[in-house]
Amino acid sequence: MENQSIALAKMLNDNFKLIHFNPPYLLKKFPLLGKLYLPYSLNKIIKQNFKPSYIITTGRRMSGTSIALKKILKNKVKTIHIQNPKLSLKYFDLLLVPEHDGLKGRNIIQTKGALCFFGNDDIRNLNKSQFNEAKVKNYLVLLMVGGNSKKYIPQNSEYYDLCSKVIKGVKSIDGQLIVIVSRRTPPKAIKILDVMFSKNLRNYKMFFPNQLNPYPQILKVTDYAIVTGDSVNMISETATLPIPLFISNFSKENKKILSFIENLKKLGVAKSFEGDLFQFEKSKLQTNKITILQVNKFFGFQ
Repeated sequence: MENQSIALAKMLNDNFKLIHFNPPYLLKKFPLLGKLYLPYSLNKIIKQNFKPSYIITTGRRMSGTSIALKKILKNKVKTIHIQNPKLSLKYFDLLLVPEHDGLKGRNIIQTKGALCFFGNDDIRNLNKSQFNEAKVKNYLVLLMVGGNSKKYIPQNSEYYDLCSKVIKGVKSIDGQLIVIVSRRTPPKAIKILDVMFSKNLRNYKMFFPNQLNPYPQILKVTDYAIVTGDSVNMISETATLPIPLFISNFSKENKKILSFIENLKKLGVAKSFEGDLFQFEKSKLQTNKITILQVNKFFGFQ
């Protein structure tokens, strides 16, 4: 969520300040309390010469913070909230909501997936020598794994199935595998992935949650990307690059996310992953470019 906020801030103006603020429990749970009071910790931030033109917040838990700041700063600031806050739209100047949520309104801009905090130029301009040790084969396959969500917890058998397909794909191109897991990936699933890949692949490395994450820099030397279907952000970000993108779905994906993925397939941005890796003529997602044009138009900028 922080990365999406940074992405929009960069597009609006390079002169931005990133503030890490953990809202009080009640404000996270009941965002409309922001109409009634300003948390002491947030009040301290405002008094520190804090005079923004825009405030960007992301995720429902931060919606109360946006409401509180708007109440205090009034028309001196424009509030932009990313993702569906599940509140009345009147509490925000502008909302950026994923297209697959189906939310519409006069102050809503629909985005195709998530905003990307890096661009193709950012990846292309990285020093390739940083990754010479990481890449030992002609083809590097990057697997990015999500995991548990509020609505669904994948079964262990689904991780075994994912492993089998990935092993088949990596072996078919005589490649190497690098795996990145998320904070949502349960320990049991991480163990399954690590054991399966260690036993069946010679050139394999996993970056565990407590290790320094090489993403997105590792994309510089990635030849094929496989992402689990629950990882909308990583799908959206990889979709902006020319790297062939393959999506592996768990058995009970969210219907809205499935709709998003199916749309990417129709656009030629991604392919379903069933154990085969191959080159294809990929279309690149242009979410950032399209979104900032719409934001500028909404606020009357050139």
